[in-house]
Amino acid sequence: MSVRAAVRAVLSTGLLWPSPLRAVVLGGRVAARYGASLYSLTVWTASRCPDAPALIEASGVTTFRGLVERADLIADTLATRVPPGGTLGLLGRNHSAFVATLLAGLRLGVRVLLLNTFHAPEQVARVAREHQLDLLVADEEFLAGVQGADPTLPICSAATLEALQRPSAPAHVRARRGGRLVVLTSGSTGQPKVVDRRVRPGEALRTLTALLTRLDVRAGAPTLLTLPLFHGHGLMTLALSLTFGAPLHLFRRGTAELYERALLTQGIEVLVVAPTVLHRLLERPAMGRAPTLRTIVCGSAPLSVDLATRTLRRFGPVLFNLYGASEAGLIALATPTQLLAAPDSVGELLPGAPVVLRREDGGRAAPGEVGEVVVGGVRTGDVGHLSASGWLTLRGRRDDLIICGGENVYPEEVEGRIAQLPYVRACAVLGVPSEEYGQRLAALMVHEDTHPPVPDTVVEADLRALLPRTLRPACWQFVPALPRTALGKLVRAQLRPPENAR
Repeated sequence: MSVRAAVRAVLSTGLLWPSPLRAVVLGGRVAARYGASLYSLTVWTASRCPDAPALIEASGVTTFRGLVERADLIADTLATRVPPGGTLGLLGRNHSAFVATLLAGLRLGVRVLLLNTFHAPEQVARVAREHQLDLLVADEEFLAGVQGADPTLPICSAATLEALQRPSAPAHVRARRGGRLVVLTSGSTGQPKVVDRRVRPGEALRTLTALLTRLDVRAGAPTLLTLPLFHGHGLMTLALSLTFGAPLHLFRRGTAELYERALLTQGIEVLVVAPTVLHRLLERPAMGRAPTLRTIVCGSAPLSVDLATRTLRRFGPVLFNLYGASEAGLIALATPTQLLAAPDSVGELLPGAPVVLRREDGGRAAPGEVGEVVVGGVRTGDVGHLSASGWLTLRGRRDDLIICGGENVYPEEVEGRIAQLPYVRACAVLGVPSEEYGQRLAALMVHEDTHPPVPDTVVEADLRALLPRTLRPACWQFVPALPRTALGKLVRAQLRPPENAR
């Protein structure tokens, strides 16, 4: 994909309107002064539309000018606590102070590590020690827990940082280059790992061009983010919003009710969501009447066939399924047209880092043949197959493979079918030991609240009708809930076999 194609894609968004030449010149000046970072992109947007809303939350609106000024003041305070080349940790929910502190760290050229607010204080303290944080900036609600886990950690709240600001200082601290953002993996398959991935310019250009073209991105489109900013998907949304001058709606503690109200009253055009939240939104009676919504980007966890079908039926052809991995970046994107044709697909591969599917023997998988998704040499652990037309369908995780009597079974394949039963809200399938078959399938199901109780005989009959013998659970049980990460991804390591498994 050429630079010319990238320029055409950017121009089509309206990003450089009304004067492309002036916008490019301003961009060059900002890059020369601050280097390439999310902070410099925010400064660039602020120089073109200073009074446009950047962040919208319950406490008010932050303009682009206000966001940059706030970040600069925080950077002045941080400079006395985080040395050049040091590491700043952030532990906070979605709000403007989090964004301003993140940008301040990048302005100082330091390493900014984003921590998961759903992790226990002991986990946070362990990561902080491992990465030798010079300072951890946390929301007030997390301070006591983390300090109790490790009283020696240098920690303060964002409110404390802002209280120490010196607005009358004659000049801001000098900006430094080299700042970078570091995220953690979700931890759904074990301890969370740090992702410190550097993207080649050519790879980033090709991926960005494809996203702009397929998503039909428009500058200034009001966007609702329901994912945490500490996650890669949420961070990508923040970056695009700050670059394209799009007002980003944030909630510290979002609920389906709050999201619904925003969609109905705030002129939201783009909704960025995980499948769990999308499912809850579909249960809201007024959803489907969001008058301005034209794009739903779903990702960060598997999108079931049933959920994709129901979303397309309710909202029309506005759903995109984005597939990526923390260690490998964005990999594929399914458009509404592709989801209508194949709702189990994650669509075409995005042009960027080379993606191949590798068989168990290391050979390249042919179309229709199952293999592990490998991106630029990085093994994702995800298993799937490519169609003849180049569409990717995921089967599950390589580590989750269950071998029953010599048959390879990926649990997600079975879970998707069981979840289509009207009385099943969610399902998890695991392997339990069997002397005869080596392993048997066991199912844990969460009952749909709106459906009356179902006799065991009906469940057994439905499973027989729904699944062939090789995919049919030998035992099953209804449970109150399934263990999940902050983004709704199933944590299989915490699953326990049904009580009747034997």
